[in-house]
Amino acid sequence: MKAKIREGWFLVRQHMFIAALLFIYQLTWGYFIYRLVQSAVVPLLLRYPTDDVGELSTLLFKMESQLSLSGPEVQRYLWILGGMLLLRLLISPLIQAGLLYSLQHYQSTEERIPFIRGIKTLWKPMILLHTIRTFLMFLPAYWLLPKLYSTIMDSFHSLHLLLPGIPYIAGWIIYGWIVHHAVLYMQFGISDPEAEGRIHGTLKGLWIAVRRIFAVIGVALVLGVVHLLVFGAFTSASWFLTGLSGLILQQTYPLARSLLSMWKVCSHFRLWQSTSTRHENHIR
Repeated sequence: MKAKIREGWFLVRQHMFIAALLFIYQLTWGYFIYRLVQSAVVPLLLRYPTDDVGELSTLLFKMESQLSLSGPEVQRYLWILGGMLLLRLLISPLIQAGLLYSLQHYQSTEERIPFIRGIKTLWKPMILLHTIRTFLMFLPAYWLLPKLYSTIMDSFHSLHLLLPGIPYIAGWIIYGWIVHHAVLYMQFGISDPEAEGRIHGTLKGLWIAVRRIFAVIGVALVLGVVHLLVFGAFTSASWFLTGLSGLILQQTYPLARSLLSMWKVCSHFRLWQSTSTRHENHIR
């Protein structure tokens, strides 16, 4: 497992162009979220009553907030957010297609720009798998949101009323993690140039994820801890650094996050690749 993580970092260093592209992509997305929150949430928070106006004003503010959830202003922001999510749903699999094709052909000298070639070759199956993953991840919302709605509404009056909804949310997160990694290994299989077919490669990638489930969990946990440590370091440093140095540090974090995201994909790719190669050699 440690060897695959080291080899994954080696692959990241060989694909810094894609890391830079992913950094620009995530920085743009983060700026959009920031502007959306600034225009939608900040004005609402500025209207929050101060402590000296009494408990009745706070209660009225919470009641007004609940009524505003069905207003036209909220619907407008939901449409904007939905449109941007749809755009992200189209762009993300294209970047994934270019990255996986580059990983599959990084030792080949025939491809001058494998990233662009990968988008042209794999965009259809990648968009299909990405759409399936998104659908499966949001599928539990059909059952969970009605159960969580009353809990969320009651939590406006007291935050401890959110506690009954924590097991549902935790289960949803674990389910999403399983779906994400299952589809990731299916993407590895479908991008394999030596696979006997798209369906065969997809099922083979899923079978490798099931066979090496403990290694998959181990790689995810180790890199997840690294990600948390990096996030904690940037957050702690931003508390103490101000001015230009603090601004530069804040703008650097999306680059670190992009490198970590690629490191995860590359490490899992090496795990898939080593298992797939051994399996093929065993058959031969």
